[in-house]
Amino acid sequence: MKHFKTIAMAAALSVAAASLSAFPTSAADKSELLDVSGFVIRDENFVHLSKGTYLRDVSYLFDEQDKVPKSPDNMNVGSDVLKETSKANWTPNQQMEYGAASFYMDMGANYVVTAVAFLDTNGTPVWTVSDGEPFSWHTIAEQKMDYYNSWRVVTFDKPQPTRYLHFSSDYCDSGVSELAVYGYKESELTAAQKSKTAAKKSLYPISGTDTPSGKRVGFNAFIDDPMTAMMSAGTIREYHNLSWLLDTDCKVKFTQGTWGDMDSYYGSLHARGINIIPCIQGGSTAVSGGTKANEIPVAEGADTLDPKSYVVHAQAMYQIAARYGSNKDIDAKTLNITDAQAPKTGLGYLSAVENSNEPNKSWAGKANYFSPYELAAMCSADYDGHEGTIPNAGVHTADPSFKLAMGGLVGYSTMIQYLDEMKLWFDYNRSDGRFAVDIVNVHIGADSPDIEESSLGSTIAELKKWMSENAPDTQLWISEFEVPMSDCEKEGVDAHDDENYQLRYAQRVARTYLCALENNSVDYITKFQLRDEGEGVYYNSGLVTQKGKWDKKLAWYYLSCMSNILSDSLWADKELGDGCQVNTFRGINDENRLIKCANTLCSEADGVYELSAEGRKYVYLTVPEMGIAEGRTSMLTVENGTVKVALSETPVYITLTDELESYSNGSNMQLRPAAIGLSKDKSGELFDLSAAPTDSTLDQFYRMFDEPDTMPDPVYGNTGGMSTPETAVSKSGITGYVFFDKPCVFNGFAVFDTFGTGGISVYDANTDTLLWSSDLGSYMSRSVTLAEDSAPTNCLKIVKGDGALNELAFYGYAAPAYSWDADSDGRVDMFDQVIIRKSLADNDGRYCIADLVGVTRFLLGMRS
Repeated sequence: MKHFKTIAMAAALSVAAASLSAFPTSAADKSELLDVSGFVIRDENFVHLSKGTYLRDVSYLFDEQDKVPKSPDNMNVGSDVLKETSKANWTPNQQMEYGAASFYMDMGANYVVTAVAFLDTNGTPVWTVSDGEPFSWHTIAEQKMDYYNSWRVVTFDKPQPTRYLHFSSDYCDSGVSELAVYGYKESELTAAQKSKTAAKKSLYPISGTDTPSGKRVGFNAFIDDPMTAMMSAGTIREYHNLSWLLDTDCKVKFTQGTWGDMDSYYGSLHARGINIIPCIQGGSTAVSGGTKANEIPVAEGADTLDPKSYVVHAQAMYQIAARYGSNKDIDAKTLNITDAQAPKTGLGYLSAVENSNEPNKSWAGKANYFSPYELAAMCSADYDGHEGTIPNAGVHTADPSFKLAMGGLVGYSTMIQYLDEMKLWFDYNRSDGRFAVDIVNVHIGADSPDIEESSLGSTIAELKKWMSENAPDTQLWISEFEVPMSDCEKEGVDAHDDENYQLRYAQRVARTYLCALENNSVDYITKFQLRDEGEGVYYNSGLVTQKGKWDKKLAWYYLSCMSNILSDSLWADKELGDGCQVNTFRGINDENRLIKCANTLCSEADGVYELSAEGRKYVYLTVPEMGIAEGRTSMLTVENGTVKVALSETPVYITLTDELESYSNGSNMQLRPAAIGLSKDKSGELFDLSAAPTDSTLDQFYRMFDEPDTMPDPVYGNTGGMSTPETAVSKSGITGYVFFDKPCVFNGFAVFDTFGTGGISVYDANTDTLLWSSDLGSYMSRSVTLAEDSAPTNCLKIVKGDGALNELAFYGYAAPAYSWDADSDGRVDMFDQVIIRKSLADNDGRYCIADLVGVTRFLLGMRS
């Protein structure tokens, strides 16, 4: 079969009389069989078209052009030729709810079309032929196909020059297997015609493409996932149902009962430097009416090709951008939120929002399937209120710097077609002709276990090429991917928890991220998904186990290591060696700092490799490891300008720098007290926790720390199978002090809360700075909180009010005190403080202000 460029388009049907009369002599003299191989011919209804289906796309109508009648005056091709010509009809769809079969032809110049011939095979469908422009078609013929395996011709009176032709059949099976077009070229396209379909630059160009590689990688999550599970991500795609967002009057609510506070959720993630893109998915009965919320969010009976039909959806997008974007200059009169919401604008928590999820899914019925034109119409409304024609609508209306991500498309075989169709709608329905999307969003992944040899890299390249030619200034987001694992599975055996399976899974997840980071082609890539589903085909697709357990899998640690170590770097280069690959990332704030990410491409190539240190003095190796979110780091010895590294299919990271760097193998580990007391100066009874104290008040304080093994370690550690602490702390009004052997940096706190409410607070005892507090509002559960790194301290003050608890735990890491020993005399004292202060004044880069604050606090604590 001959193949050429095809895509699909939804047709406007109109009726006019078919003409079978002869065309004018002057036109007949010029008319000839047109060579369609250079035309762009695009299916319209391709919802179910994909590789391997029994359906047939529009290329079937033009795959045997050597067997068509050479002239419209004579339909006789000879019995042998007719017999040999395929009778496989153009059949793009078998479900009429998705609309009629239709396609259009862009001839790339202005042609006078004098006739069209059809190989009419069976059935009696009615065909309509139109000229003109997309979305403004002019019907020039209508013909009932009632022949049997015979050629028939339709000719046109007074044909006019046209760039486009449009064809449609009123039945799924078109009854036609081949088609021929006759006419002649009248003229090239005018400048205005070329401009109409030319790529347009965005009115809101995205500034810079320097998002760090570590911030580009992440996963899909929900608002009720815990921070200790989400902390490994650089970017999170949050599933958020439209029905949660709207009340019955279509006002926006940013708090969903007691389980979902968007302000708190987005604010907490933003504070940790995690990028969040909400995916506003599904429909709402507040929009559609009735009891069933169709995913196309329009009122029943509304025109789904009219952007104004999406007014409620577009106005909700405006509210999200107004509240969580960066523009604080929002007119309060434009806020359409429920009375329970405090009016807020410009919080700066978000920079983008996605307006649907898998809008082209073919398995959920037409009410949940967006044609390319329907999605384009909604995007135009969500983008800028369809050029400002819808009041208080669209993300850019609220915040020019905010970005609109289109819903993630599925099915790569028709993905480019879908994008082409969207662009056509923008070309002919927006006065500026702009592709009204900031982020092109797709669901793709590797199609073989050998990630680097799969089609993923070429697919990304094809998408980027299309974007550069058709939608410049847009970003690319792979918002869902999964990795092939069939080679690790056995029929009838659930091997998903096997060590080898989990290792292969983690390796392939990490290498998929690396493939996307190559050439900085993909701006964001988020895996499906953070947590396992409860059941079904995706029950084990998560990086952690099911909701409520959230036990981390090895793949979670591989991602966490990557996002952490590449948090200030950009992809710079790739080298392929003998069985291995080395991706090099360059520091954004320190371009002299390089990170080489290396791995073998197959297990047979595993071994020790020699890598160049690129002239740097110091080299550090970081390896992903179960139980350490940042990976395990060690220093390598540079010999003759190279280092030796053991490589496997697990990506490891080699940091090259001219500066000594401090590192901690586990920065969120449980920090157990060395002693406790009721006075900071240790004047009262002091206990080392080896046995219960005799003092009743101190005993209550002791009970907070007597069962440390019942609390996670590290802070994000798995709690499945962990025993429940038994000793209760119910006394109110306790103030105590916790002492540590060395200064520590604290960044996490956990409490096993039992019953009642009240409060407990933790302070740096040396400065009286509040580090954490809780109202003890949970019930019989562990409540874990992540915090910013504290200044180093060796003593904490605990103040407990009302409420009951069983155990309290602290997390962080031992402060790198060696770096404060500026004179290298083996101790940290006031002389080191003077040297650090002078280093800051000289701006020699050895120390930062945090070091001066830390050493000062440390010395104040020592003096106490």
